[in-house]
Amino acid sequence: MPKKKIGQSDIIGQQGINIIEQVVLEMGFLWYPTGGVEAGIDGIIEIRDVLTGEVTNCILQVQSKATQKTPLQAENENSFEYRFEERDIDYWLQGNAPVIVIVVKTLTKEAFWVSVKDYFNDAKRRQSKKVIFDKRFNRFDVNARDELIKLAVPKNSGLYLAPKPKVEKLYSNLLKVSQISEHLYTAYTLTEDESKAYSVLQKIGRTSGQEWLLKENFVLSFHNLRQAPWTEICDLGTVEQHGVEEWSLSNRLERQQEFVWLLNNALREKVKKDLSYDQKKKCYYFKPTNDLSVRRYHYHSLSKKTHRDVFLAYCKKNSEQVAYYRHSAFEGQFIRIGSDWFLEITPTYFFTRDGYTRDKFEQNHLSGIKRIEKNPAVFGQLIMWAEYLITPAQGDLFLQSYPFLQFFETLEKFEIEVGIDDEIWLRNEDDETTALLKESLNDLPLFQINNED
Repeated sequence: MPKKKIGQSDIIGQQGINIIEQVVLEMGFLWYPTGGVEAGIDGIIEIRDVLTGEVTNCILQVQSKATQKTPLQAENENSFEYRFEERDIDYWLQGNAPVIVIVVKTLTKEAFWVSVKDYFNDAKRRQSKKVIFDKRFNRFDVNARDELIKLAVPKNSGLYLAPKPKVEKLYSNLLKVSQISEHLYTAYTLTEDESKAYSVLQKIGRTSGQEWLLKENFVLSFHNLRQAPWTEICDLGTVEQHGVEEWSLSNRLERQQEFVWLLNNALREKVKKDLSYDQKKKCYYFKPTNDLSVRRYHYHSLSKKTHRDVFLAYCKKNSEQVAYYRHSAFEGQFIRIGSDWFLEITPTYFFTRDGYTRDKFEQNHLSGIKRIEKNPAVFGQLIMWAEYLITPAQGDLFLQSYPFLQFFETLEKFEIEVGIDDEIWLRNEDDETTALLKESLNDLPLFQINNED
């Protein structure tokens, strides 16, 4: 007596059904396999409200086409073709329920779907008996949920199903201050001539640091004013030491402004090895190289090592003559939230005609680059500046850390309970932008996504 056998095609078919069922359940819907004898429908999807748990009796009929064949007919990185039998198409079209066909590649566990009645509503497609699957738009995964709802729920039913809950983790452009000098020092100058006192302090500051403020012969500084060379200008008998909180947490507007002044001066000192500061534009920008060659900054994104050209020349059209130089830059503003201080980082660019002198057409250059730059480029700059500012001694691990100002090692992040379906908005972008965004979306901290069902 011959033994019972289950063929490989039956195994592959069941693997396809299992993959479909898993996706359907991830959507929060119900899956009913037909089982047994069937003429062209392998199962039914019932739409379910994922928030309330209520079932709707709105259904989709499903035909699975599982395969281990690779590549498929006319397959490339963007699409493939699948040809169906005439009798199957006739069967699917004559019913009163919507029918979707799902082609499942069991080896890679990928699935692609199409609404049969919508697709073959076109006479030329109907005659060809062939479906061209777009691997991006026809992918059968949880992102197809809303499209299945539109197909299954009658337009005049009045039924509304809320999007599936999604939690997103948003990274801001705020870098939290982790360390400030424990003390502030105040003193009166030895001279009543404010301009003379300022001149002397400037000379001292060039070698000892600019972390001080002079107001009407009154000096406020992170430096210990009891020590040389500050004793050359300060009246030692008037020097007082204060806890930094007397200014950092003060509700007096005057003291808040004085403290922000000191923080800004400290930031300029912290980055002066690599960055210049432009008083007019209120921005920090990378200094030029000595020979005006390209300056490249290496840093780590969230997942990989990368680099960015932070100083480079742009030549005149159809010429090797330099038109201007572009410097990566940022605008930095210190703000207090509660009892914490943050540096708000706004990436931008600075333009010079010779590496040092501001270019008179800088606004035109900036407008032009903002028109062509996509969000990932801006996000990338934000990551770079954040890492630059948190890295000890701006990348040199062997130098002593700057004593008066340090930052935590990550941008501030927040969780929101309303997420954005990235597949939906990505469909509105061109192919080049979509590819770039998909590659970098979870690699860039401003909007890193953390999906939670």
